[in-house]
Amino acid sequence: MKKNVAKKQDICLSTDNDHIEVSINVPIRFRLPHTVANLKFIMVFLRLLLRKDGSRLCTFQVIAKFFSYADRRNVNNYWREFEQHGFDILAFLSRKVDLVACIPLLEDFLARNILLPVTDMHRKFMKEHEKQMSLATFQKYLSQTCSLKLLRLTQKLLLQKTCGSGAVSILRLLADQHNVPVICDGLLEQAKVKRVEPKIESGLKSGLKRKNLCMLVHYLVGSGLNLQTIALLLNVSKSTVSNLWHEIEDLPSLILNSIAKWSGKISIDEKYIKINSVPHYVITIVDFVTKLPLYTNIYPNTTKESYEECLRTFKQIYKKDPRLIVSDGSLSLKAGRLAVFPKVPHQLCKFHKIRNLFARISKCHLPEAEERRFKIKVIKVFRRDTVSGRKKGIRELITILPKPAAEYVVSNIIKHWPNLSKSLTSNASERYNRKIKKVMSGRYGLKSVETAANLANSLWLKELIDKGQHILQDDSLIASLNISQICQEKLDWQHLDLLFSKNTKEAA
Repeated sequence: MKKNVAKKQDICLSTDNDHIEVSINVPIRFRLPHTVANLKFIMVFLRLLLRKDGSRLCTFQVIAKFFSYADRRNVNNYWREFEQHGFDILAFLSRKVDLVACIPLLEDFLARNILLPVTDMHRKFMKEHEKQMSLATFQKYLSQTCSLKLLRLTQKLLLQKTCGSGAVSILRLLADQHNVPVICDGLLEQAKVKRVEPKIESGLKSGLKRKNLCMLVHYLVGSGLNLQTIALLLNVSKSTVSNLWHEIEDLPSLILNSIAKWSGKISIDEKYIKINSVPHYVITIVDFVTKLPLYTNIYPNTTKESYEECLRTFKQIYKKDPRLIVSDGSLSLKAGRLAVFPKVPHQLCKFHKIRNLFARISKCHLPEAEERRFKIKVIKVFRRDTVSGRKKGIRELITILPKPAAEYVVSNIIKHWPNLSKSLTSNASERYNRKIKKVMSGRYGLKSVETAANLANSLWLKELIDKGQHILQDDSLIASLNISQICQEKLDWQHLDLLFSKNTKEAA
């Protein structure tokens, strides 16, 4: 007689507050489309399978073998990610993480770092708050922040930019237009009725004109002296020197109005600086022939818009297009240049190309003697007298240099040969950048764009006083300045040796 046996269900499911348990009692197979999400699901699903004793049915190595992975860590990484999402299969597959709680943090952070590029902002935010999120996710939550704080801060920054020396640039650009907008009349009217703030009386006792003293302070700052040292030399307080240094608000306009002529050939380059820990750039246009700066300003980045703004301002000021532009191979600079001077001939700096080629050669890990031989060969090729000789030498380099260096020659020198045929360098810009680095050194404690701009203008003024007499207006204030005489009138040279004396009573 046949024994009655209760049939066990093929699939059993039980749930509680913490888990959902599924038990499958029959052989089973299923088919899914071959997608990344399905592969991730299968890897996690196989790892979830348990034997009757509760041990895992499949190890990470076994699952990796199923998918032809050489290393078990390929599967283990997915499992770790599954754990990080709280064993939620949907969140794991979509990789969605709820970071709404970060929005208030983002609002405060954004208000303090509004001038940073978004990529730098993303990096700094993750470092400060120890959060892990992609750039796309950061931008998503950035768009959900309250704009009120940002609006107030932006209004404050805009007000600063349209007052003082910033207004000079705006009015200069507006005045060059044939149809002057109504806003120009409003700005001019506001400038007329603006009250002049009384100057703070300083402890400086001198028969010199105050403007000459201001120029002297700018000259000494441009020479690399800090305000404390200048105060010691002039025998006044540091605050008095600071007042003199900031007193001339329209210094850029005064400098530009003093320049009478330029060669028509320019070199443009940028220098990286940090202002209150925020990256900025001093973009400078230098006369390629006289090596003197023609325009300089501070910009928050080196995008196409920054270069375009710089070049458009230069064009408005000097009233004509240059005959030649020399620069490095920056793509954003190229875009800005083409937007303003599309028909002006352009030459790339051979110094930058040689430096980059040297870097490629060094990365090939050649014997020291062979590396030196290649570099000497490169220099000799670029120093050849004729264009055809240089081009022939460049083609010879391709056949003898290591592959990475040869590929650089093809893609970055031969390909751009029409812009390298004159074999020019931007040494003038490079030398000026080194002077900017010296003047912008950390001892000044750059806390604002205004301070950095003042330092750049001081250096600009010094360069024109030292070497620019032949390009200045004869009747301009800068051309008529006699720094030597001003120093002789202010400093008691007969007792200058007392500066080095330990006998303070005698020095007093």
